[in-house]
Amino acid sequence: MISYKRFAIKYVLVVLLFYVIVSGDAEVRCIESEREALLSFKNGLIDKRGILSSWESNECCKWHGVECSNTTGHIITLDLGFFLDQLRGKIGSSLLELHHLNYIDFSWIDFGGIPIPEFIGSMKQLQHLYLSCSNFTGIVPPQLGNLTNLRSLDLSGNSLSCTSLSCFGFASGSLEILILSYNQLNGSIPDDLRSFSSLTHLNLKRNNFTGSIPLSISQLSKLQVLDLSLNSFEGLVPVSIGQLSKLQILYLSHNYLEGLVSESHFSKLDNLKTLDLSFNPSLIMDIDSDWIPPFQLETISLGRCNVGPYFPKWIRTQRNLSVLDLLGANITDEAPRWLWSSSSLLAKLYLSDNQISGTVPNLSSTSILYMDISFNKFSGPIPLFPANASVIQFSGNMISGSISSICETLHDHLKTLDLSDNRLVGEIPNCWEKIPNLYSLNLANNSFSGKIPGSFGNLQKFAALQMHGNNLYGELPYSLRHCQRLGFLDVGGNKLTGKIPTWIGRLHKMQFLNLRGNKLHGSIPPEICNLTNIQVMDLSINNLSSIIPDCFNNFTVLATKNATHIDPFLFGSVYLFTKNGNKHYGYSSFQWKGQE
Repeated sequence: MISYKRFAIKYVLVVLLFYVIVSGDAEVRCIESEREALLSFKNGLIDKRGILSSWESNECCKWHGVECSNTTGHIITLDLGFFLDQLRGKIGSSLLELHHLNYIDFSWIDFGGIPIPEFIGSMKQLQHLYLSCSNFTGIVPPQLGNLTNLRSLDLSGNSLSCTSLSCFGFASGSLEILILSYNQLNGSIPDDLRSFSSLTHLNLKRNNFTGSIPLSISQLSKLQVLDLSLNSFEGLVPVSIGQLSKLQILYLSHNYLEGLVSESHFSKLDNLKTLDLSFNPSLIMDIDSDWIPPFQLETISLGRCNVGPYFPKWIRTQRNLSVLDLLGANITDEAPRWLWSSSSLLAKLYLSDNQISGTVPNLSSTSILYMDISFNKFSGPIPLFPANASVIQFSGNMISGSISSICETLHDHLKTLDLSDNRLVGEIPNCWEKIPNLYSLNLANNSFSGKIPGSFGNLQKFAALQMHGNNLYGELPYSLRHCQRLGFLDVGGNKLTGKIPTWIGRLHKMQFLNLRGNKLHGSIPPEICNLTNIQVMDLSINNLSSIIPDCFNNFTVLATKNATHIDPFLFGSVYLFTKNGNKHYGYSSFQWKGQE
């Protein structure tokens, strides 16, 4: 009886022990040989910020970025990616001692421009290899093709080149994700893609690939993401691409594709969410006006393709649309009324550089955050903008009337407002405190009159103000001295009077200053020499004293030859500067030896 009880107790203990091991609650012990291999790898790294400070204890399974098997204790994962350049050094061959390692992520470790080590091709147990943005150069080693268990490979953001063998030598039928973007890879896509039939993601973006997109693309029947953008692909878009029924994202932009794109190219793309064919100038959208697509897109990018002359009616069927880009699409039609409210989710609308006509309705109830309808034939008054709008660009149209309506709504999120080159009249309203985060304002080349409003001084983030070519008079408002971030000020071609204010020397961020063509008088104040970051200053065609202050020698940027921070815009009239992570694009001009 006692022996039976002892047996029963032992049985229960064995069952409990088995349960603990299986459930993973038992403490996994580090295997000493694998610990030594990791320490040897660490010795090849420079870790100034102590990212690997935990790599000192005996229990390597508890080290940062290390994962061990719950059952065997072998190291299976080494994840040191995305520390954004906080580690650098070299990859040591001691990793070959980690015979069960199936996951490596060394993204953003700086490996100093060395080639990808060939020995990685011997780690045949690897299933996932991520070497993104790791400063590798040289040819992609063909030995990576030996990784027959590989499911995902990311070599993006390096300076890699290849032969056709090394670029597409991953013949493993298990490969699901292949990301080779942002490199210097060349060659063409193989005609036979059967060995890639497992692929769900193929990303070759921004390389030097040439040739045509093969008809065999339909063999990638599991493909969900295809990104071939920013390469040199040419020829036709294969109709077989329309057979990829699982495809969700298609990027073919910035290539040299040509010919017709018809309904047949989309016949089975029921799951497509993103379509980007933009910047293929020889591509022609040959879509029937009554076509009903099989998909519901979230993003449509057809800029610099031949979409026109009529506005594509099939877009009206897209109820989930968030981004619509028809920039420079050769449309000469009137904007349909349904455009502005075709989708309640529409956040970004780009229609610039067409010949689209019509009026813009009240937009206050729409969800549009970014809107660019520049260089078209829109007419009528300025509409009410959405309260949450961030960028509004209406330049180069025939929009007329007053802009006093901008005072009716508080625009907390508006950063860029461009109404230049229109037919706007009246005084510039004095309510800019209602747009407190405004970064760039362009009202140039209209017919505004009156004084420059003092409420500009409330704009603490103001970096660019362009009011060239109007009928403004009076002096520069004293309140502008508060705009300490102002780097671009163009009020040339007006009727401003008074002297150049001394406070302008307090705007130390100023890079472009144009006061040309006004009625300013007096001498140039020496305080203007405090603008040591100035790159362009035009004070011509005024009534100023002919004496130039000696302190103009303080303009060190102008005196520096080949200064890297001087943008190459001086003779192209397109100005670009970066401030606090924001980019400002503006158009202006200046006088040089009597020439504009």
